[in-house]
Amino acid sequence: MHFRRLPIYLLLDCSESMAGEAIEQVERGMHAMVDELKSDPSALETAWISVITFSRYAKQETPLTELVQFQPPRLTIRPGTALGTALRLLTDSIGKEVRKTSATQKGDYRPIVFLFTDGQPTDEYQAAAARLRAANPRLANIYAIGCGPDVDSDVLRSFTDIVLNLKNMTPEGWRKTFVWLTASVQSTSIALERGGEGKPMSLPNMPSDTLEIAPPSSGYRDPRPRQVFLYSWCEKTRQPYLMRFIREEYGHLYNAAAAHKLDQVETWSGEETSPGVNTDQLQGVPACPYCANPIAAMCYCGALSCAPLDPNAVVTCPKCNISGTAGPSQGGFDVRGAEG
Repeated sequence: MHFRRLPIYLLLDCSESMAGEAIEQVERGMHAMVDELKSDPSALETAWISVITFSRYAKQETPLTELVQFQPPRLTIRPGTALGTALRLLTDSIGKEVRKTSATQKGDYRPIVFLFTDGQPTDEYQAAAARLRAANPRLANIYAIGCGPDVDSDVLRSFTDIVLNLKNMTPEGWRKTFVWLTASVQSTSIALERGGEGKPMSLPNMPSDTLEIAPPSSGYRDPRPRQVFLYSWCEKTRQPYLMRFIREEYGHLYNAAAAHKLDQVETWSGEETSPGVNTDQLQGVPACPYCANPIAAMCYCGALSCAPLDPNAVVTCPKCNISGTAGPSQGGFDVRGAEG
């Protein structure tokens, strides 16, 4: 027997700026969403899920999969925010995976797309956005959710009319967001099961303390990056991590904010960099998340690693294996930044 499916596509930003709590909350929310849907008979009957991640490239981590067999993939932080590449992959995936109505049977229901991003594109996204906009609303119902102050809502409106802001990025805020997404899928499944296709969907109310309709962009955007990300390695464990610095609101200095562990398999190749920053602009150093070394040192090869306070301690570069002491620098020097 032919069953009509409700395809659900999750487009997840896995760029460096999502490192730390944001990516952890997305993973946690995705697991909770799937567990809840699997306990819902209507969703279990109709829902199929796919996950697409994007960073400097886009990847379909999971093709469209029946809910009962779906296993949330592990999310990995990578450089860049290739939104255009992700939109092209989404359009192509829907074209290949979603069944179309034929002379003998009805096709799948219109897909639901939930996109999470916390930054601006680092690729040419305009053509992909225009292609997706031209296909809507026939292609899919797309909910674009911006996370944090670096999102340009006008970019998101170039391909969908449903643009939301996640204004409460606490663990509770993330939890409420995924509860709302889950309830939206459940109510859609029930409505379709009762013959509601083609009628306006009655979705649950958004949690007003967590989500809001995104206002138009102000038009002006400070050309200076709000955050700077630097790749580094633990001198003791030789594991990679990401240092995060946030610019002062009315200044040019960047204050140390956090350090995030990274997976070894997705380490920086040395090419995925943005224009560098001078160390004179950086205030403080986040401690190494592996060994708590409180300072960072740069090798002659250009790699950063953590280092102890003892100026006589011998430090071995995790990239080129050259050993030496980490003495204080004479004046500022440039370091390479990540794409963000």
